Amino acid sequence: VHVVQLAGELDKDSAPRFETELKRVEATDAREIIVDLSGLTFIGSDGLKVFIHANARSRDGGNRLMLVRGSDEVQSTFEMSGLLSRLPFDDDREQSPPTHGEPARVLIVVSRPVHEWSGGGR
Repeated sequence: VHVVQLAGELDKDSAPRFETELKRVEATDAREIIVDLSGLTFIGSDGLKVFIHANARSRDGGNRLMLVRGSDEVQSTFEMSGLLSRLPFDDDREQSPPTHGEPARVLIVVSRPVHEWSGGGR
């Protein structure tokens, strides 16, 4: 099992970095890839595209991808885009799953909202 945890905002600036990491994980021998959305505060259309492409690759590669639900705002974005029923959300998991042994984990802070940055003029 390989777990990718996202935190912050998945937008046009951060989506390429996430997609690169996800493709790196897909190239491993992990039997299951879990993307934990519980730390996301926002997802934009570029972030949604990453999941559409990852899901297509997963279907071709044995359905290894599983998504852990995000906040109500994030889930609402998936729902409004019509992707909620088309992507592999695990309704039984609310956060990163406990596992036997040590899963490979990657925490990606995709970006932080401006109000969380400090000292803007350094």
